[in-house]
Amino acid sequence: MTGSQRRGGWAYSAARGRAHAAFGTLADLVLPRACAGCGRAGAAVCAACAVALTGPPILAAPGSAATPGRRGPPPCVAAARYAGPAGSLVIAYKERGRLDLTGPLGGALAAAVSAAVAVARPPGGPGAGGVLLVPVPASGAARRQRGFDHVGRVAAAAARIVTRAGTPAWVAPLLRQVRRTADQAGLGARERAGNVAGAFAARPAPAARVAAALLEPGREPGRGGGIEIVVVDDVATTGATLAEAVRALRRAGVPVLATAVIAAVDGTSARPRVRLPTTRVPEG
Repeated sequence: MTGSQRRGGWAYSAARGRAHAAFGTLADLVLPRACAGCGRAGAAVCAACAVALTGPPILAAPGSAATPGRRGPPPCVAAARYAGPAGSLVIAYKERGRLDLTGPLGGALAAAVSAAVAVARPPGGPGAGGVLLVPVPASGAARRQRGFDHVGRVAAAAARIVTRAGTPAWVAPLLRQVRRTADQAGLGARERAGNVAGAFAARPAPAARVAAALLEPGREPGRGGGIEIVVVDDVATTGATLAEAVRALRRAGVPVLATAVIAAVDGTSARPRVRLPTTRVPEG
């Protein structure tokens, strides 16, 4: 395939993705909406399915005890389990262009972010001066196919909700994908880790600015008035993608306090100030 043919294919894919998203938005305006979880008419998410996004947070991966410079993966908190309505809602948003789910899913991610910060913050430590959400980047092909950045969009909604709740929050796209990866579906934990190894890198200039700002007096993450960094994604299965995103940021000097997702395949109830292992933790 020639360069012009590849560019033409990419342009067609991007146009198709944008048209798909636009059609979904138009359909929401013209046709009666149906719940993306169960199909019931009347709302993007019916009351019964919304309950799946508002349950107790789930500790998807305990990680380390979360001082910013500690080795090992940080804790991961999910708003819901991927099984059932929550999984259906994520799929509808991500793969079928149901952009009317941005708000409900953003609310779920905001709850997960708040719980993750509470779990990871040192016991008895003062609150943060703000939270910086770093979305896991999708591949260029996936963005062109969908017509939108699904994690970035829902992260922006989550940041607005966290801010309204009293903690300033921002979204910073500090990561980029630097090599192609295979579809993770059907892969085991070891295969997933190998598939995403080295897949991400921090964007040098913005990452350097964030790292420098965190070194200013009173700006240490998780320590009284500092900015806390939380990596966010839509779903956690084995945690391999999140772990690789955290590694890429740490290599650029950006500490990560916690990770948060809308839904997780597995996990246990997450409680604030959980005392997690702090020694003999392998590199994340």
